[in-house]
Amino acid sequence: MIKKIGRDLGIILASIWINLVLLLILMISCTVLLKYFGADPQAGWLQLLLDSFYLATIETIETGEKIIPTLLAFIMPIGMGLILGEGVLRVLSIYSQRNVNREEWDFMVVKKYKDHAVVCGIGEMGQHLLRKMILEQPDMDMVLIDPRPSVIAELGLSDDHAIHLQGSMADVEILNKVNIQSASLVILTAGDDALNLETAYKVMKTNPSVPIWVRLHRSGLSNLLELARKPQIHFFCPYEQAADKIVDQIMKRPVA
Repeated sequence: MIKKIGRDLGIILASIWINLVLLLILMISCTVLLKYFGADPQAGWLQLLLDSFYLATIETIETGEKIIPTLLAFIMPIGMGLILGEGVLRVLSIYSQRNVNREEWDFMVVKKYKDHAVVCGIGEMGQHLLRKMILEQPDMDMVLIDPRPSVIAELGLSDDHAIHLQGSMADVEILNKVNIQSASLVILTAGDDALNLETAYKVMKTNPSVPIWVRLHRSGLSNLLELARKPQIHFFCPYEQAADKIVDQIMKRPVA
């Protein structure tokens, strides 16, 4: 729980730090202007910074009917509203509603991932792979791409283990949203060989060095493909591998 809260706070701060810096610059600029053009040039910096905050929150301060403080009384609330409304309040709203509308929050989480695994096509094969991978490396960040909703619920997982983005694995926009350029592993397990191959080509264009594991029903296709000559591309046929293991088990059985 503590780890998850820390992760969420890190994501929020990473999303709003520019807004916080802009707000600080606005406050400091107002403080400097009040120092040299305000009603009381002898006032201390701390008091002037407090006055800047009052101006931003539409509180009244002594302006001495001077032009600069009067202008700041109009500018500061507008500036703070734009900075907070565009950034801080929007992000906090997304975070507070993350259990109702997960899509925007999930995009923010995935955007910060690095060295994560991307698994595309969460059918029966993909589900078995995921469960095994989570057992082997429970701390690995995983992103799932599948057009069906509720994939995480079907797997019985929480968002601590994986994040699901609904869409087509061959959609370049979806691949960019899962931060494919920073992934350390991509697994393509759809039941359609053509879809897996199309996605593999698109992933390679964005991240040429990432290891890609491609499921092929027709294992002989791999010998005809240019992709097969890429050292980071690995093809696997579940039927062929299952047959090998089954035959091994059969041959080990004692003859009746």
